[in-house]
Amino acid sequence: MEKKPIAIACRLDSERAIKLAKKIFEFLVKNGEVVSLETRIAPKIFPHNGMDLSEMTEKNIKFIIIIGGDGSVLRVASSLSQRDPPPILGVNVGSIGFLDESNEITIFKDLSKALKGEYEYEICSKITPYIVKNSDEIRLSDALNEVLIISSKSSKVLQVSIRINNVFLNRSYLDGVIISTSTGSTAYNLSAGGAIVNPSIEVMQITPLNSFAGSGLKPIIVSLDSVVEIQVLRPRLDAKIVIDGQRIIKRIAPNTRIRIRKSTTKNKFIRFKRSYYSRLRKKIIGTVRVPLDDSPEE
Repeated sequence: MEKKPIAIACRLDSERAIKLAKKIFEFLVKNGEVVSLETRIAPKIFPHNGMDLSEMTEKNIKFIIIIGGDGSVLRVASSLSQRDPPPILGVNVGSIGFLDESNEITIFKDLSKALKGEYEYEICSKITPYIVKNSDEIRLSDALNEVLIISSKSSKVLQVSIRINNVFLNRSYLDGVIISTSTGSTAYNLSAGGAIVNPSIEVMQITPLNSFAGSGLKPIIVSLDSVVEIQVLRPRLDAKIVIDGQRIIKRIAPNTRIRIRKSTTKNKFIRFKRSYYSRLRKKIIGTVRVPLDDSPEE
């Protein structure tokens, strides 16, 4: 039986990332692995081993190593096969890298574990936005983190109507609205005041951006099986849709409806039995050292 390759993708604007990609390539080859390289990084490592991300599936790739930060993971995840994407092992050479499991220091130790199968999967659900025209739906790219609907003009606020499972929820003025996955809860959603949600919990979160006073719209968590519909209402003001910060659909005309529902596929992330909450504390929340005998003044 032919051995499935391990793929490597990498950010190109970082010499550190490129050097690490070369070392990982050499490590894998020395360990008898077949390696496929993302097309754009292949010329810098081994030109004849290039493979387009859209052709990479779980059937033909054992797993893909993504070297960079969260932005690199989102870029690659959005470009992989949307039917059955291969598992992801993120290697952080950026700043936070919350989605990444490894880094420059631990990667070769982690790869040794991965080659022995000593890992588990974190399964992350995705959502799919659709532009609704009459009774037709135009499918857009899947989102691992979030779908953002914002005003096309930064100084002008949108008026939107929100429906959940075809039941009217709210109409308000705001800068925009985020519909995030559990995985995306620690991204833009968190900065906007949304809640942190463990990826194992299958929900969507609707979080307004700077909603007008008195609108009553607050972050709300709904089942992932829900259908969320946002209608852009304000005359003469277009909106735009941003998917995972990677794909932008401009000129969404007034009265357009954007429908968001659960995606038919998920992303798998390789984890080495490190707790989600440990990662959360280390990379997102932080810890203040408080003396145990710190008592209030009497």
